[in-house]
Amino acid sequence: MDEYAGRRRGCRNLTDPQRELAERLAVRAEALRAEAGRGDGEGLSLTDAVALAAVQLGLAPPAPGG
Repeated sequence: MDEYAGRRRGCRNLTDPQRELAERLAVRAEALRAEAGRGDGEGLSLTDAVALAAVQLGLAPPAPGG
């Protein structure tokens, strides 16, 4: 079995703490997008969801283009 099966793309070179943080960020961003999609609005873009999740988790959002 591939040792990277089930991992998100781009996580292969992360340390365990970085991978854990990336997973927390991804889970929070998905929850925010799902929550935003329930209302009458147009929802939340993936980029905006990740930035908002980063703020809510106390992290700096990614730099533009990064």
